[in-house]
Amino acid sequence: MIYVIFRVAKNYNCKLQSLITINYLAASLLGILLFHPFADGKNPLALPHWMPFAVILGILFIAMFYLIGYSSQKAGITVTTLANKLSLVFPVTFSLIYFNEHLSTIKEIGIVTAVIAVGLTVYKKDKAKVNLIYIGLPLAIFFGSGLIDSIVKYVQAVKISDNETSLYTILVFAVAFICGIVVSVITKTYRQRLNPATLILGILLGVVNFGSLYFIIKALNKSGLESSLVFALNHMAIVALTTILGTLLFKERLNKINFAGVVLALISLYFML
Repeated sequence: MIYVIFRVAKNYNCKLQSLITINYLAASLLGILLFHPFADGKNPLALPHWMPFAVILGILFIAMFYLIGYSSQKAGITVTTLANKLSLVFPVTFSLIYFNEHLSTIKEIGIVTAVIAVGLTVYKKDKAKVNLIYIGLPLAIFFGSGLIDSIVKYVQAVKISDNETSLYTILVFAVAFICGIVVSVITKTYRQRLNPATLILGILLGVVNFGSLYFIIKALNKSGLESSLVFALNHMAIVALTTILGTLLFKERLNKINFAGVVLALISLYFML
């Protein structure tokens, strides 16, 4: 849904800076309204021991949003999407090495085919040449997205308990919102007039953005699957479903390679379950 909302926002000429900032405000407020993290008498000013990780993740979250938008314009959508989704190799590798997870041969094949499926699904025949000066953008997204997922796994496993998931999620998005305000002040984009579409889509984006982090942590805690499989399944399913929605909602055409990627993604899912 994050990708769908960004696509719709483009049609309404929504300003990226305002959309991102509203999104993080909405995500923070949604968490507070749903989970009442301070209702049990806890001091909201008492910082938890894992707060530094929430700050780091919040900064990385908003940085990735800006990088993805800028890279899509300069390096191209294909290479940007590919760099973002292939970053799943980082949390998968991290989980296998750091937590000494064991996978059967069939599941290892499933992970490998999932990575291949991601590449096939986002492939587009684009004859436009990419300026070498912008190669660093998708590389930054590749490493940055992989670092985010690895931090999410580490904090979920080592630093927070299950009943702290909601508070952790809220604080991550609150940090990202503060960063958005700072950027708005520095760039003076807060002076721009806010149209209704930006406000509505920013709120919707915040709702699904909160859910994306909250439920991936819940999946790591509750699914019973190895975390390497959780990340592989999550990235693969996002690419497959986004491709299908793009075809149905926005009439984006699938070439034969894309279709093969969707089919391979379904096969990978069968292998990994």
